[in-house]
Amino acid sequence: MAEPAYSLASAIPVIDARDLAPSAPNRGQALETLRDAAARWGFFQLIGHGVPEAERRDLFRAEADFFALPEADKLALSRCADNPRGYNPGEFTKNRRDAKEILDFGHKPDPDAADDTPVNRTPDGWNRFPDPATLPGFAPAVWNWYRRCEELSSLLLRAFAESLERPSAELEECFGVEHTSFLRLNRYPPQPDPAPADAPDLPESGRLGIYHHTDAGVLTLLVQEGSAALQVRHAGRWHLIEPLDDAFIVNVGDMMQVATNDGFIAPEHRVLATPAEGHRSSAAFFFNPAWDARIEPLAGVTADAPAAYRPFSWGEFRRQRADGDYTDLGEEVQIARYRRDPAASAASES
Repeated sequence: MAEPAYSLASAIPVIDARDLAPSAPNRGQALETLRDAAARWGFFQLIGHGVPEAERRDLFRAEADFFALPEADKLALSRCADNPRGYNPGEFTKNRRDAKEILDFGHKPDPDAADDTPVNRTPDGWNRFPDPATLPGFAPAVWNWYRRCEELSSLLLRAFAESLERPSAELEECFGVEHTSFLRLNRYPPQPDPAPADAPDLPESGRLGIYHHTDAGVLTLLVQEGSAALQVRHAGRWHLIEPLDDAFIVNVGDMMQVATNDGFIAPEHRVLATPAEGHRSSAAFFFNPAWDARIEPLAGVTADAPAAYRPFSWGEFRRQRADGDYTDLGEEVQIARYRRDPAASAASES
């Protein structure tokens, strides 16, 4: 079937989470929309998710309070080569410095133990939070949001599996029972030289908030505040995604693309830089597999086509991707490296 010639960002599908419930009368149609969105766009907007608006306000209030701290206080929480979690005002994408500042934190094997105890020093690093005496409401607000995103990710993972007519346990087994997800708080400071909306991938002049990339994990749940700036590449063009009120923007990640044997796509996307008089913040929850998860196409989706990827571990992939984010010298590894067809891999990485 020929793909429609989309020209407006409003064409990105909208899915009501209530229609994904097992007893929902519109569930069949919702699963069909989900499958089509993941295969065609790799993006959709999720409404009806049940997360109170007050909790969203608490999240962005906590985020604003953190980024308003004195620079020295934020830099004291800086990520480093030994610990990729924490504050970073200088992340790179495609070997270009993004016009943003971030704070990353993620899962704790022992939620009751201190962040820096040995049990919580994971291969992904360990959390570094501001002093609770300085920002007493910060940790409760962001951890509450993290748990909300965990619940929604589990709901979506089951729905993705059923949209493929596969048992939900199949995807859960592929990605591992113990996920290694993290939440990233983003602030995009106003820039004197933002690149225009139709700028090439690597503009000769002007900056981008984040340069073009795909997300490494399974799926991403994003909320934002301020000006719309997220763009997705579709049919050779960049499309602005204008978020609906109280919606999550959801996109497919690289690991889902591999698991579905390219049935679902991890879309390239980027973020425009904030203009001089503008404002933009966001929070992105990256739902990631277990560190030792073996990633490969599901047996059930390779019945009609051979597996396009050879198996690899999430830990291997994540470590190499993080190295590319941390320094302007690192290689930003792509799933094309694991393609079974060397010609396709070379073309994809060129």
